[in-house]
Amino acid sequence: MFKEEALHVIRKSVTEEGLLASAQQKDNYARVWARDSMMTGYAGILVNDGEILSGLEKSILTLAKHQAGNGQIPSNVVQGKASFGTHVGRTDATTWWVAITCEYLKGSGNSSLEDQLKEPLYRALSCLKTWEYNQRGLVYSPLGGNWADEYVTSGYTLYDNVLRYWALKNVAGLYEDDDLKDLAETTRQLIQDNFIKNESGIARYHETAYARASAKPYFWAALNANGYDERFDLAGNALALYLDFDLDINAFSDFLTEISQEFSHWMLPAFYPVIFPGDDDWRLLENNYSYSFKNEPYHFHNGGSWPIFLGWLSLGLKRKGIQHIPEQILVQYESLMNEKGHHFREYYSTDKLLPLGTEQLCFSASGYLMMIREPAALNPL
Repeated sequence: MFKEEALHVIRKSVTEEGLLASAQQKDNYARVWARDSMMTGYAGILVNDGEILSGLEKSILTLAKHQAGNGQIPSNVVQGKASFGTHVGRTDATTWWVAITCEYLKGSGNSSLEDQLKEPLYRALSCLKTWEYNQRGLVYSPLGGNWADEYVTSGYTLYDNVLRYWALKNVAGLYEDDDLKDLAETTRQLIQDNFIKNESGIARYHETAYARASAKPYFWAALNANGYDERFDLAGNALALYLDFDLDINAFSDFLTEISQEFSHWMLPAFYPVIFPGDDDWRLLENNYSYSFKNEPYHFHNGGSWPIFLGWLSLGLKRKGIQHIPEQILVQYESLMNEKGHHFREYYSTDKLLPLGTEQLCFSASGYLMMIREPAALNPL
């Protein structure tokens, strides 16, 4: 229903530097953001759109040009000036760039570009290695260090480590590197053994915290020195599903259905449960923002619903053979766009389903393209 409009929004964001965050090209969104341009570019790979793929290649090269000496990829670039983050750096800028650059190169057939980008890709992986800190295999992200930069998750986060696995896996495959292949598999197993209750019997990252953590039908959001953050991180779980991590898919589907019944709709929250004033994490949440406080209950990262990650969830569920939930998400999203008249807004509040944030966001247009992707057409990973 909205496919051509979604493609139009993304195509309008293509500039000489690459894919901008929004077709409106204003304010902070008129930049080549690493995570935005890579996710948007991946949507272009899925639909094989030449204009979007051209924008993705420009984004890849722009970000590589401004790679830091330690291998870190910028959070964003605008008019030749790079930013690596304001309060803290962004772990996922580097992981998204590596993973999607490899996805692009696999399909481009451009061997000279593969050669050109090999050294930057390996330097980026080297940077991620230093972010383990304890040399035990999982990367550590500071508070505000990924897409949910005004939220409360930090430490060994599910989202960042699943992305790191994808980055390792893709570089290993592209350059036929057996050592990296082994490292990728080790990383996958570390995540599988440490982010969900299981009977593997291996030594855990944090034995005491693991023993005390509650069994959930999903992967926990994060592990820190003071224990587990047992919240549901929709983005991290969606990516884990898409990358074929092991999860009881029926129990997970039942959990998603329970959330939809609680909220009375299928615009599922990015993080759950919602944090309210008086909760332990409220103080941490209310002080973490750059321009204005957006994380009121049911809003933004604090229970807001983001079409981009509903798109990734749809891809992940379809890859696992679940189709009824993606269908309901799509129907809900299309209905809201028809009803509200605001297309591809940044996020929705989950209490009143208000369309909020920036309009014509490439993130949301990309999420829609993922939602309508047929299971049989999913690319092999």
